[in-house]
Amino acid sequence: MIKAKIKIYHEMYPTKGYRNIKRELKNIDNITVSHYMMYQCFKEMGISSKARRKAYRRPKGESNKYANLINNDWVVSRPFEKVCSDTTMIVHQGKKYDLNFHVDVYSNEIVGYDIATYQHGNGVMNHLRSLKDFLRIKRERGYEELMTILHSDQGIVYASKKFETVHKDYRIRRSMSRRATPTDNPVIEALNGWIKSELKYNLKINEYSSIYTVIELYVNYFNYSRPSWKLDYLTPVEYRVVSRMLCTFF
Repeated sequence: MIKAKIKIYHEMYPTKGYRNIKRELKNIDNITVSHYMMYQCFKEMGISSKARRKAYRRPKGESNKYANLINNDWVVSRPFEKVCSDTTMIVHQGKKYDLNFHVDVYSNEIVGYDIATYQHGNGVMNHLRSLKDFLRIKRERGYEELMTILHSDQGIVYASKKFETVHKDYRIRRSMSRRATPTDNPVIEALNGWIKSELKYNLKINEYSSIYTVIELYVNYFNYSRPSWKLDYLTPVEYRVVSRMLCTFF
C-alpha cells in the first residue's frame, strides 16, 4: 500500500525524495512512516529524486572587489540578516532566459526575482529589477532599517559601478565569494539545480505558453508549498510565520 502511494506521488513530483514524500503521506494521507522504511521502499522500487546535483569546483583566488563577509557562516537570527543572489539559465520552449533571484537565508524564501532574455547572466536590468523587488519586500515587511549582508559571486554585473551605486541609500553590506568558488555560496548554488529540475518535472515548464507565468507560479510554489529539510519540513513562509509568532509569544 505504501509503495503504491509512493508511486503516485513520485509520478506527480519526480524531484521529491523519500523525505519529502514521507511528509506528503503524513499530511495528505495521514500515514506515518519512518525514514528508514521510506528509504527501503525507494531502494526496492528502484526510484530516486530526479533533481540535478550541482558539482562544485575547488576554491581559488580571493575577491578584490568585496571581502567574503559570510565566510561560510550561515547562522542567522532574523529575516533579511543575510541574503544571497545569483543568476541561472532557464530553457523554455527552446529559448534561453536568465532567472535572477534573491534568497533570504533565514527562511530559504525567494524574496526577489526577475526573468529576462538570456545574456549569459550579465543582463544589467535583470539584476536591477530583481534587486528592487528584494528591497521592496524588505521594506514592506518592516526590515528596511536593519542591516543586510548581500552575498553574491563575482559576476560582471555584481561587480559593476552601476550595481554598486544602487545600494548606497540602503542598509546593505556587500559580500562576494572567491573566484570560481561556488562552495562560498552553497545556499543559492544548491537551489539552482533543484529549480531547473522542479520546473521541468513538477511544473512541466514547456506546457506553459508564457515563461513569466510559469516562473511566477514556481516562486509561489517554492515559498508557500515546498517544504524544506533545513526548515524541519516547513515551507519558507510557514517557517517565517511560525518563527515570528514564537518570538512574539516569548
